[in-house]
Amino acid sequence: MDQLILPDPGRPDYCARCAAPTAPQTRGGRTRPACPNCGWVYYARNALGAAVAVELDGGLVLVQRRFEPYAGWWMLPAGFVEYGEFAADTAAREAEEETGLEVALDGLLGLYFGASDPRNVAHLAVYRAHAVGGALAAADDAVDVRAFPPDAIPLEIAFESQREAIADWVAARPNAPGLTRGRRLLRYAAAGPAAPVLVYAVVENPRGSTGRIRYRAATANFEPEPRPFPWPLPVHYGWIPGTLCEADDAELDVLLPDPGHTAPGAVLVGRPIGVLYRSDGDHKIVALRADAGTAYPATTEVAELPDLQAQLVQWLHDYRPDVQATGWGDAAAARRLILACQAAWVGGTH
Repeated sequence: MDQLILPDPGRPDYCARCAAPTAPQTRGGRTRPACPNCGWVYYARNALGAAVAVELDGGLVLVQRRFEPYAGWWMLPAGFVEYGEFAADTAAREAEEETGLEVALDGLLGLYFGASDPRNVAHLAVYRAHAVGGALAAADDAVDVRAFPPDAIPLEIAFESQREAIADWVAARPNAPGLTRGRRLLRYAAAGPAAPVLVYAVVENPRGSTGRIRYRAATANFEPEPRPFPWPLPVHYGWIPGTLCEADDAELDVLLPDPGHTAPGAVLVGRPIGVLYRSDGDHKIVALRADAGTAYPATTEVAELPDLQAQLVQWLHDYRPDVQATGWGDAAAARRLILACQAAWVGGTH
């Protein structure tokens, strides 16, 4: 994970001390923004969150998120630890604010790392707890709150750190009645090291290909097809594992415009910046390399690359004139589509 290019929303362009423009410098083995005027160096730091696993009537209390990211998905009551606040106090406070329950903490369930939140990379301290007062009622950032039995926990759980914590909670139950359910939550990790922020891309057709290569699951081989491409492929074309696009009952496709040599079967890591919608429902995620230097280091949205957008629309039209491009979605829309396809794969039999 430390070799991947993770988005850093707090990366400064100006010095926090003297307001001079920063410049990249190598410090401690990494390139960091530094001030050539006063010497200040910016060190990116993981955020710290705190969550509470409240057991109520044999079930686990979960809240349904009101806002993006992951709007409508379920999670443990949680929040970011305020400056100067103990993580345990944050957990108890969030429980009361989001569920209406006053809780007593029963110790630390675990400390978990997650990078699937586009707002920040974070560690999550999760505490076990039981209710000592109040009444179950959704409030604050929650639109619903329920206590789920271990074998009925929703599969639409927000954030990788939350899924790992819930899987651990389920595994610790007597006789582990929801063990299979907990294991299924961990299948979300198949889509990437921090999906949907960072996803795996299995290359099927490298950039510059002039003939179609298709992976055949029956033979576990990449095999050429007789139909040529209309002109050299302008992107690396592949799929995101651990996803299911219901339009074609296959993995969600991903396009990476970065140059560089690769080969069929190579697994890259991409940072989604947008989605190309198509009339047949076989939508295409556009992503930039995050496991190597990208040609577009400052790009966060596909709309910032209008020439690429026009090129992709033209190429796909020339290859499939019967299918129309119907529009573009931004990076947030791409992440939502990836999540939906992850949920379809985890919830199905694939």
